[in-house]
Amino acid sequence: MTDSIKRLIKYGRKYIDYRMGMYGAIVMATIVFSINYYGTQNTFGATTAALKQGTYTFLFGGVIMRMSERLATEVSKRILALVLACVVPSMVSLTLTFGVHSLKGTLKPLASTIPTAIFVIPSTLIWGLMSRKRLEKTTAVDEIFDN
Repeated sequence: MTDSIKRLIKYGRKYIDYRMGMYGAIVMATIVFSINYYGTQNTFGATTAALKQGTYTFLFGGVIMRMSERLATEVSKRILALVLACVVPSMVSLTLTFGVHSLKGTLKPLASTIPTAIFVIPSTLIWGLMSRKRLEKTTAVDEIFDN
């Protein structure tokens, strides 16, 4: 891998959680493939739709999860941080998903947004909680060694 690609990947880690993006991509691509394949029996069309969904979810899902993590750890008041870590990324994700489906002429854009809502709200809540706990644990250990 060239140095410029390595630098780009490293820079992207600030804004994209690659691991969580990949998990989300696998789940959402599987759902999209299943819905499309069982509805049409068309493997090529279902695979194309799944690849598009997987790519979108990898990139934007990774951004959404990184946003949740950063809000959970960079806002000083715990309750506010956890609320923001769930609400803001969830609203961004749902707005983007509904917007994409509305713009591209999906017959039922609201129905197409439901799978995102089912996953993004609990995912950002849990990820925010985990990120905050990790921060508080690290901070507590640092305080012990600083004294």
